Amino acid sequence: MVKIDHRKILKHLYHPSSKSPSIVEVPAMNYLMIDGIGKPDGDQFQQAAGLLYPLAYTLK
Repeated sequence: MVKIDHRKILKHLYHPSSKSPSIVEVPAMNYLMIDGIGKPDGDQFQQAAGLLYPLAYTLK
């Protein structure tokens, strides 16, 4: 399996110029997220994070 290093491919996104402000156009990307409201120490968040981490690790 080929490992993709996004920091090298999208260097302009991860390391913008510190000398002058600039507008950065971020391309469309796929990502995983937890959507909802409430405290991060609540049961729902803990359950969602518990499911999200192994899924993201497997996909990586």
